Amino acid sequence: MTVSGFSKRTAAAVFLLSCSALLFQVAQTRLFSATLGYHLTFVAVSIALLGVGAGAAAATLVDRRSNAPSTSRLAAFASASYVLAMAVATVVDPAALDVSLAIVLIYAASSLPYVLVSWVVVRALAANPASAGRTYAADLGGAAVGGVLAFLAMPIFGAPGEYGAAAALAATAALVLAAPTARRRVALAAVLPTVLLTLALASAGDQLAPLRPAAFKPILEDLRRGATVEATRWDVQGRVDVVRYGADGASSAYDFLVDPAFAGARPRSLIMRIDLDASTLIVEGGATADGAVLDASVLATPYLLVDRPNVLVIGPGGGIDVLVALRRDARAVTGVDVNRAVIATVHDSYRGYGGALYDDPRVTVVADEARSFVRRSSDRYDVIVMTVVDSWAALQSGAYALSESYLYTEEAFADYVRHLTPGGTLSIGRWYRDPPAEMVRALEVASAGLRRMGAAHPERHLAVVRSAEFGLMLVRAEEFDEASIATVRAFAATHGFELAYDPVRGSGPLASAFSSSGRQAPSTDDRPFFFDSVPLGEALAGRVALPQGQQTLVAALITALLLSFALIILPLRRTVSRRDPRLVRWVTGYALLLGTGFIVVEIVLLQRLTLYLGQPTLALAVGVAGLLAGAAAGSASIRRLPGGLRGATIGSTIALAAVLVILPRVGDATLAAPLFVRVTLALLFAIALGLPLGTAFPRVLDAAGAHERNLLAWAWGVNGVASVIGSILAAGLALETGFTGLAWLAIACYVVATFLGEPPRVRQSAESATGAVQPQSQRASSSSSA
Repeated sequence: MTVSGFSKRTAAAVFLLSCSALLFQVAQTRLFSATLGYHLTFVAVSIALLGVGAGAAAATLVDRRSNAPSTSRLAAFASASYVLAMAVATVVDPAALDVSLAIVLIYAASSLPYVLVSWVVVRALAANPASAGRTYAADLGGAAVGGVLAFLAMPIFGAPGEYGAAAALAATAALVLAAPTARRRVALAAVLPTVLLTLALASAGDQLAPLRPAAFKPILEDLRRGATVEATRWDVQGRVDVVRYGADGASSAYDFLVDPAFAGARPRSLIMRIDLDASTLIVEGGATADGAVLDASVLATPYLLVDRPNVLVIGPGGGIDVLVALRRDARAVTGVDVNRAVIATVHDSYRGYGGALYDDPRVTVVADEARSFVRRSSDRYDVIVMTVVDSWAALQSGAYALSESYLYTEEAFADYVRHLTPGGTLSIGRWYRDPPAEMVRALEVASAGLRRMGAAHPERHLAVVRSAEFGLMLVRAEEFDEASIATVRAFAATHGFELAYDPVRGSGPLASAFSSSGRQAPSTDDRPFFFDSVPLGEALAGRVALPQGQQTLVAALITALLLSFALIILPLRRTVSRRDPRLVRWVTGYALLLGTGFIVVEIVLLQRLTLYLGQPTLALAVGVAGLLAGAAAGSASIRRLPGGLRGATIGSTIALAAVLVILPRVGDATLAAPLFVRVTLALLFAIALGLPLGTAFPRVLDAAGAHERNLLAWAWGVNGVASVIGSILAAGLALETGFTGLAWLAIACYVVATFLGEPPRVRQSAESATGAVQPQSQRASSSSSA
């Protein structure tokens, strides 16, 4: 079943294996986010890319042996390796072991599927370099479909079920490749068991593959204190677990928000944990319960300044902010939460316990990313509320330093304040620790947003009320006057709270620490790292400790460099002929530049689409699917496209520059359009960007493989190493330069690649002379015109 030497069966298997690999990668990052922390998920991406490069080394070193495994058997091994990765993640307990050792064991097992999948792809490419474009297209197309499947299947299968689905897809690839006499055996021994495993994990994943959270995950403390986990939902935004203390819940979960002297009734509540970490409360009885305790809560502060307000709650979660608003006689409350599983848990599963809070006619709850919702909204609100849902433990460690948050940027605060009515108040709840670095950071970002709106003295528009380890920052479009701040002072004094920053008197514990000019650049939409509060210069000078997030980044970079050289560079370099060093240098340069450029393009595109589409995981699905689908189409068309390799890199440079300039403008013009329209436009942009990007690397593989199959494997491995190192460096560079700086880095990669030009004419290799691969000299004209 071949057309001009191109095997449709092999292409179908490559498609299925690549689909399984990206499905596994998404499930892996979701699982690791729940068990190990948000700050480690990007390392999973690096491990995947490292496995891709290691697959090239395996294909080169093992395939020359007479006993090399068949391609069908490699696909079957890949299927088994997905199951092994799930088993290791289930058995290895990072709370019992040293967390670094646990991560090494889990990631080592998790890298094996990528090695095996890449092995198959490199073998297919090396078998017929002339069809590299179509083989590479099958690889990219499968990955695109895998990304979409992961997005759609997560609420149904959960992360464990998607592990099983990846195994089933790989088993199907083994069936496609199997000889006719072996297909029945493969179907019964590989396909059927993995399909059954997928169904079992989807229905009883926690029982068959229980999660093993790291020691710092708060849910472990819940369990040690006798709480029970009674309900679980998976969502692409995060796993949701409902935790119950006692028979009916605990009444102390929100003590840190309440007047310590309050002696009245306190309704009980259940805790919802997102990714076994951040918490939100479902209060028993909802609005029908005795809510006097809410009047003595610090959350009631902004309602002292308005009557019968129209309220926007960003991230309502279990609904405590909604309850406070209703208690303060709000005429309407709109809640915007990005996690559909959270909304469904409150609205469906615990509707009775929560007093049908979200059924109240005054309450409207929308599943959307709040920042995008605010930008698209034409409404104005008397009070906008955003109360912290982050884990205190993770924040203390600096683990979120690498996490993007578009809710806490200079542009975001300007958007919020613009949507306030005259006299309205923005209420931002954050943790207040000593020293109060996080509260000062919030004040600086809010001050920058106010200054963007033209406020001459932004410090007069801000106030902070403290309750224990919680701080509530109040922001107004107008300066606080004596009458309004006197009301806040009196409320704080009555309930044992502290006015930590008084904008009229310029007093309070935060007054000396806060300067409206700021000591560090505020987080912006281009550099949305609110939790990165440690300037790099101070850390490098040794004046402050490097946060855990950046420590992880440095450790990942060192580890990736060592593993890349040990598993990819050194083994492959020894196999490459030194007869033609110019061609080797040419291939190496292109592989490095294109690998770095492509991964950086992907990162920048996803950042741009996140704010535009309003849902980070939707942006991931649309961006990855569109970019890879476009690249697959470009790769499949290289024989029909003029311009050669230089034309491909020039086209990529132009496309990148166009997206950098045009996408933000189109985004601003269409931000209020329906989601379907925005998804369509985002998909078109991603495909248009992917088309030229997909035409460059297959030409490099073609040129390398036409000379020597080991050189093709070298190109694939170096490209993988560049992607690994590029992804880690991009995470660190974004902290300093923002995503626009990353975009210019990607453009620079393609510009430099353009100057490398077409492949140099080289002497015929020994392998080519045997007729194993068509020599470069015989293919020069077709390569340059393709």
